[in-house]
Amino acid sequence: MRKNQRDQQIAAGDSTSHQNNTSRPVVVLGLARSGTSVVTGILKILGVEMGPSIEDEANPQGSYEDIDFAKLHEKIFDATGSERGYWSPPPREAILALHAQFDATVRGLLSRKAAGKSLWGWKHPRTLLTYELFLPYLVDPRFVLVFRNPLGIALSSVDHTRKYRHPVDFSQALRIAHLYHAEMVRFVENYPQISKLMIAYEDVLADPTKEAAKMAGFLGVVLSDEKARVVKEMVLSSETLRVEKRKMRSFWRGKLPRLMRKWSQSIRSGRRD
Repeated sequence: MRKNQRDQQIAAGDSTSHQNNTSRPVVVLGLARSGTSVVTGILKILGVEMGPSIEDEANPQGSYEDIDFAKLHEKIFDATGSERGYWSPPPREAILALHAQFDATVRGLLSRKAAGKSLWGWKHPRTLLTYELFLPYLVDPRFVLVFRNPLGIALSSVDHTRKYRHPVDFSQALRIAHLYHAEMVRFVENYPQISKLMIAYEDVLADPTKEAAKMAGFLGVVLSDEKARVVKEMVLSSETLRVEKRKMRSFWRGKLPRLMRKWSQSIRSGRRD
């Protein structure tokens, strides 16, 4: 597809899209470990259908990452011809070159997701590199961009990948945060015609109700008192869980647990002798 043709479709929505006029897509853009799960959880409370969620131990309240988009993104990244993932992404140009190969799949997925829904959407971090494959077929979309302090993202990324086969070190985590933040800036600059709302994760933690009201106004829905209560409870409980997990990890890496493990090993060694 020629670039100018694609840009024209993006500006108005492709006339061949299968979405109906009452269906509005909501897309969350943001880095992994940046608070997108909490923001997506709020959108879900506000009535946006965000699809079936991936189970994730790092997000006890739910990752809200749509399984179908996760599977599609894995196929797209694999199709670039190398072992690539979120932490070592392929160039954006390599992904866009796959437009023809995945066009029918993208159309079909969006059609299924939109069917019978007034507000629907998805959240998956790799969308930061793939959104231009979807844009031509999204009619009047709403994009919610989630930002977080890069230092917080990097520290959380290091902790999150600690048990991976190839864990991310701090400098690599900062480079990745810089790369994906640049993609978010690129989206803002290149698509001013698309409706977008920018949310700071730190602001959500400080005042969940205020930020939920911003999202509700952006989407044209009502934030009832009951929904506001649920939002506040969800955000605060999510943060409490994170704090408690950090405390437990700090404890089990502390001096006392090391002495306990050493003592236990000496006992097992003595039994073997």
